[in-house]
Amino acid sequence: MRREIGRFTVSLLVAASAARTASSQQTPAPDAAARAVVQRGIDYAGGSRAWASKRSVEFKKTVTRFKPDGSVEWRRVENHRYRLQPSFGSRIERDESGKKALMINNGTRAWRYLDGQELTSQTENNSARGSTFGSHYVFGMPFKLLDPGVHLAGAGRERLAGGVEVEKIRATYDKGAGDAGGYHTWTYYFDTRTGRLAANHLNYDSDRYDFTEYFDDKTFSGVRIATRRKGFNADAKGKTGPQVTETIYEDVRFDGPVSDSMFVPPPR
Repeated sequence: MRREIGRFTVSLLVAASAARTASSQQTPAPDAAARAVVQRGIDYAGGSRAWASKRSVEFKKTVTRFKPDGSVEWRRVENHRYRLQPSFGSRIERDESGKKALMINNGTRAWRYLDGQELTSQTENNSARGSTFGSHYVFGMPFKLLDPGVHLAGAGRERLAGGVEVEKIRATYDKGAGDAGGYHTWTYYFDTRTGRLAANHLNYDSDRYDFTEYFDDKTFSGVRIATRRKGFNADAKGKTGPQVTETIYEDVRFDGPVSDSMFVPPPR
C-alpha cells in the first residue's frame, strides 16, 4: 500500500505559536524513511518515469545451477516476454532436458506446455503461475517495491562481504498483492553511497531462506538493470553458504512488437 510522506509546515510565528503548530503537524507515515531509500534506488535505476513508460520487455535469461561441490549441475537458456501495460502478460520459453517448455500467463490464469502438450495438474499450473509472476517481479526490482499492497520498513544497516555498506529495507505484502501476498518476506539491501540495489534476502518458506547479490549494471532504454545475479542458500540472518545459482540477463529490449496472442494458449 502506498503511503505519502507527511509535509511539515515551516512556522515563522513567535515561539509559542510555533510550538502549537508543531504539535498539530502531520506525523510521517511509518514507512516514509524506507520509501525514501527505495525511491533513491529507483532513481539510480533510471527513475519512476522511465519504468512507467515501458509497455513491454523481452530478454534472454541464462540460469546455471551448481552442485554443492561447485560444479555445474545444469544450465538453462530461457526467452522471456512480458506485457507490462496496460495489463500483465508473460510468456517464457525454454529447453528442459531436450523438450520444449512453454509457460504462459494472461494475468488471470497460467498454463504450462511440454513439447506442445498441456500439463493440467494443479502442481504444474502452480509452477507456471509462480515462475511467470516471480520472474517478472524479480526483473522489475526495485521499481515493483512501490506497487500498491507493499509495506516497507527499515531494517538497519549492514556491511556486505565485499565491503559495501547497505541500508536494509524489509518488504511485506497484503494478500492479493503480486501473486504471493501474505506469504513471503523480502529484505532488500541498498548501497548507502549510490542508492543502488545490491542484494536481497528472501524468507520463502518456514525456516527456508536464500540470498542474492546483484552485479554488472547495464542501461537499456533508460532503465539500469543488474545483468548478473548470484544466488546462495542462507540462514535467517542472511549468512550465506555455497553459491547455488547464477543468472545472466542478455538482449534486453523494451517496447518491441508484442501482441495479445503471445499470452494466450496455442490453438489445440
